[in-house]
Amino acid sequence: MGNSVALTGYVFIVEEEKEVAGKDLGLLQEKILQLNWGVQHPASGPMRLKVWVDGDEVVKVDPDIGYVLRLLEKLVEYRTWLNAIVNVERACFIDNFGTMTGYSIAAEKIAGVEVPKKADYMRTILCEGGRIVSHLIGLGGFIGVLGVHTPSQWALIAREKFLDAFEVYSGQRIATASIVPGGVRYEPTSKFIEKMIEAVDYLEKEFIPRYGEVFIDNPTLKLRTRGVGVVSKEKAIELGLAGPALRASGVASDIRKDYPYAAYGELDFRVVTKEEGDAYARYLVLWEEIQESAKIIRQAIEGLPEGEYRVKFPVKVPPGEAYVNVEWARGCFGFHLVSEGGTGPYRLKMRGPSFANLWAMPEMMKGVKLADIPVIFASLYMCHGDIDR
Repeated sequence: MGNSVALTGYVFIVEEEKEVAGKDLGLLQEKILQLNWGVQHPASGPMRLKVWVDGDEVVKVDPDIGYVLRLLEKLVEYRTWLNAIVNVERACFIDNFGTMTGYSIAAEKIAGVEVPKKADYMRTILCEGGRIVSHLIGLGGFIGVLGVHTPSQWALIAREKFLDAFEVYSGQRIATASIVPGGVRYEPTSKFIEKMIEAVDYLEKEFIPRYGEVFIDNPTLKLRTRGVGVVSKEKAIELGLAGPALRASGVASDIRKDYPYAAYGELDFRVVTKEEGDAYARYLVLWEEIQESAKIIRQAIEGLPEGEYRVKFPVKVPPGEAYVNVEWARGCFGFHLVSEGGTGPYRLKMRGPSFANLWAMPEMMKGVKLADIPVIFASLYMCHGDIDR
């Protein structure tokens, strides 16, 4: 490490000094600086990027994580099969339905429990509601890092409609604990269905036309994000990208289609892909997936069967293990669950998509301009809770 230079709230560290020739030149004509991007940076969230720059060109990026580590997987070992759900759903509070569904299916596979069809449809409705909520934050946050905050407010207004529906169903707006091994925790009432339809109506009739007119085919936005952080199809697979970031590079990978679970195998929807693989393509995938999720919710509500919404889940589960993938809002989320015949999980290992996307950043950011870091970071659509767990 060399000398430190404090400037406008940042700390730059002179990483390398080079003496150059020239009659008026002394030292430090060429140098590489290390910039700490975060932990308090408004775009980084609770995470730091160590960024080495040569002028405004990025030479190297090294993610520094662990600021919200909660040992969720370890805590699950001290829970019963049912109340472990409160730890699992906190992998990321923005969309908790996908993680609860993955864990529940894994537990049901070990226990040999088959859930009622009504539970499958309710899980689908809730998961797609969670996906929309998460994608809305992703859209608003993407433009927010460019310094434009109106889209975030519009997205949050639409998000509130879905949170209203979740509150009617579970009594909670965010941490709902509403999907459990054996089915769903509560009977879906007519009031809940009415609220979900109201939320989807607002999304399709108010939010999408207004937001689409201003913030999709926007020349300034395209100028700033097209050709930034480009990842080819082959590179995306090599880096292990997941979810919308993977599909934006032309890979039509979606667990809902590839290995259907819940009611997805009975519903009609499109896997959104783009070929460009840049930041703008990743933004467009979120935008179009919101519209597909709205169609899925309408179909699931229309086809919601009568009957039981939950079956009894055993207190003790026979020894065994299961691995289950679900298509969470930010990509493929894997659950490896192990039972030793007790009243709760023996081990749980979660494979989160944000953690996978995180390690693509050093490759994607090499050689870009410093001002492009927030754009690439936001376009990878990561959740810090999922990264650290």
